[in-house]
Amino acid sequence: MSFMNALQIKEEIHNFINHADERFLRLMYSMIESERSEKDFYNATNDEMMTRAKKSLKSVEEGKTRNIHEFKEDIASWKENRAIQ
Repeated sequence: MSFMNALQIKEEIHNFINHADERFLRLMYSMIESERSEKDFYNATNDEMMTRAKKSLKSVEEGKTRNIHEFKEDIASWKENRAIQ
Protein backbone atom coordinates (compact mmCIF):
# COMPACT_ATOMS: atom_id res chain seq x y z
CA MET A 1 0.00 0.00 0.00
CA SER A 2 1.42 3.34 -0.99
CA PHE A 3 1.44 6.39 1.25
CA MET A 4 -1.94 8.13 1.31
CA ASN A 5 -2.82 11.52 2.69
CA ALA A 6 -5.75 12.05 5.07
CA LEU A 7 -8.18 12.95 2.28
CA GLN A 8 -7.33 9.80 0.33
CA ILE A 9 -7.76 7.67 3.45
CA LYS A 10 -11.17 9.25 4.13
CA GLU A 11 -12.26 8.60 0.55
CA GLU A 12 -11.14 4.97 0.81
CA ILE A 13 -13.02 4.52 4.08
CA HIS A 14 -16.16 6.07 2.55
CA ASN A 15 -15.86 3.62 -0.34
CA PHE A 16 -15.61 0.68 2.08
CA ILE A 17 -18.63 1.90 4.04
CA ASN A 18 -20.72 2.38 0.92
CA HIS A 19 -20.20 -1.28 -0.03
CA ALA A 20 -20.16 -2.88 3.41
CA ASP A 21 -22.69 -5.34 4.73
CA GLU A 22 -24.58 -4.76 7.98
CA ARG A 23 -22.29 -6.98 10.05
CA PHE A 24 -19.21 -5.01 9.05
CA LEU A 25 -20.99 -1.71 9.69
CA ARG A 26 -21.88 -2.87 13.19
CA LEU A 27 -18.25 -3.83 13.81
CA MET A 28 -17.07 -0.44 12.62
CA TYR A 29 -19.66 1.34 14.73
CA SER A 30 -18.54 -0.64 17.76
CA MET A 31 -14.93 0.40 17.14
CA ILE A 32 -15.93 4.05 16.83
CA GLU A 33 -17.98 3.91 20.02
CA SER A 34 -15.05 2.25 21.79
CA GLU A 35 -12.72 5.02 20.63
CA ARG A 36 -15.18 7.66 21.84
CA SER A 37 -15.50 5.91 25.18
CA GLU A 38 -11.75 5.64 25.56
CA LYS A 39 -11.28 9.37 24.96
CA ASP A 40 -14.09 10.15 27.38
CA PHE A 41 -12.65 7.70 29.91
CA TYR A 42 -9.73 9.96 30.80
CA ASN A 43 -12.02 12.98 31.32
CA ALA A 44 -14.67 11.16 33.35
CA THR A 45 -15.56 11.92 36.95
CA ASN A 46 -15.69 9.20 39.60
CA ASP A 47 -19.51 9.21 39.44
CA GLU A 48 -19.42 8.78 35.65
CA MET A 49 -16.98 5.90 36.02
CA MET A 50 -19.26 4.20 38.56
CA THR A 51 -22.24 4.62 36.21
CA ARG A 52 -20.29 3.09 33.35
CA ALA A 53 -19.13 0.18 35.49
CA LYS A 54 -22.68 -0.56 36.62
CA LYS A 55 -23.93 -0.37 33.02
CA SER A 56 -21.19 -2.78 31.89
CA LEU A 57 -22.00 -5.25 34.65
CA LYS A 58 -25.69 -5.10 33.73
CA SER A 59 -24.83 -5.87 30.09
CA VAL A 60 -22.80 -8.90 31.15
CA GLU A 61 -25.62 -10.10 33.40
CA GLU A 62 -28.03 -9.77 30.45
CA GLY A 63 -25.70 -11.87 28.30
CA LYS A 64 -24.74 -9.01 25.99
CA THR A 65 -21.20 -10.19 25.47
CA ARG A 66 -19.03 -11.54 22.68
CA ASN A 67 -15.92 -13.60 22.98
CA ILE A 68 -12.77 -12.96 20.98
CA HIS A 69 -13.28 -16.10 18.88
CA GLU A 70 -16.68 -14.87 17.62
CA PHE A 71 -15.19 -11.48 16.84
CA LYS A 72 -12.29 -13.01 14.91
CA GLU A 73 -14.69 -15.25 12.99
CA ASP A 74 -16.80 -12.23 12.01
CA ILE A 75 -13.73 -10.38 10.75
CA ALA A 76 -12.52 -13.41 8.77
CA SER A 77 -15.97 -13.90 7.28
CA TRP A 78 -16.21 -10.24 6.33
CA LYS A 79 -12.83 -10.39 4.63
CA GLU A 80 -13.94 -13.41 2.60
CA ASN A 81 -17.34 -11.98 1.66
CA ARG A 82 -16.69 -8.27 1.28
CA ALA A 83 -17.80 -6.62 -1.91
CA ILE A 84 -14.72 -4.43 -2.20
CA GLN A 85 -11.85 -5.69 -4.31
